[in-house]
Amino acid sequence: MLEQVRPTGAGRCWRGPRWGAAETPPRERTRSLSNPVRLSEGAVRDGRRAYLRLCQYCHAADGRAQANPDFEAPSLRDPRQWRYGTSDGELFASIRDGAGHEMPPFGGQLADAEIWKVVHFLRSTGSRSTRPGARGDS
Repeated sequence: MLEQVRPTGAGRCWRGPRWGAAETPPRERTRSLSNPVRLSEGAVRDGRRAYLRLCQYCHAADGRAQANPDFEAPSLRDPRQWRYGTSDGELFASIRDGAGHEMPPFGGQLADAEIWKVVHFLRSTGSRSTRPGARGDS
């Protein structure tokens, strides 16, 4: 796997994988992943803490997104605005690996279990149809 340098939209760059033509892109592999962290109030609370520490600058504390002339962050309360997938696995991959040119990867700052808790938190903030349990989750 080769490396590429991508701008993050905040004047910084990060090194990440460049997927070869014969390799399956990460989104294709992660779409069907299920969240291995058991849903609980504690998991959602821990996910909220991580979100507030790392995500609110762009997405706002309530997930509705900040108005910023340097980048455009989607509202996390409306899955119709999510650009890189809506499955738990796709959300996990976007947080861990970054999404597009504007969202940097957070896999170096959060353990996988913490990222999955952020996914639980994101699901808990949107419409009732996207909340854990509404999709047949346990």
